[in-house]
Amino acid sequence: MTKAEARRASLLDALRSVDAPVSGGQLANTLNVSRQIIVQDIALLREAGASIVATTKGYVLADAAQTAAQNATQTMAQNAAEQPAIHLDEPARTFKLHHEVEQTRDELQTIIALGGRVHNVSISHRAYGRITAPLEIANQADIERFINNIESGKSSPLSTATSGYHYHLVSAPSSEALEAIGRALADKGFLAPLLPHEQKG
Repeated sequence: MTKAEARRASLLDALRSVDAPVSGGQLANTLNVSRQIIVQDIALLREAGASIVATTKGYVLADAAQTAAQNATQTMAQNAAEQPAIHLDEPARTFKLHHEVEQTRDELQTIIALGGRVHNVSISHRAYGRITAPLEIANQADIERFINNIESGKSSPLSTATSGYHYHLVSAPSSEALEAIGRALADKGFLAPLLPHEQKG
């Protein structure tokens, strides 16, 4: 076993020994390497089949994150059920997206910067079905409030229950603005391809 392989084995053992997310900085200190090495090792472990989830508080194995994610989806689904239907006065489109939790702010800022408003977030969960929760994010203050609520609480974003895949209902002043938002999201690698049954819908 090479030194790098031994380090990745130790990294995996460190994640197995805890039930809560561990930050990249903590893992770097534990293994006496840089945080960038940790990020690269996490990527290699994922390619090798390790189910490592990135959250706002750090990395955690999928099994340890499952209960928290299920609690989050159930709570958000209950809250969503209490919300009134959304009535839009401008063009709107549902974008399918995929990214790491740490990229949530960048994703939302990309949409807002081009005049978009993010009305909700939804996931298509194999066990729970379609779950939708309201957001109503229209400016930077809304983004910071949302991010702060996630980071200061014990819940994970809804998308962690579906490995980062999620949908946003976005409205904008014009169809051209929605096209520009779609292109910007695609350029950043956030836009996910639609499956055949989603294209029909």
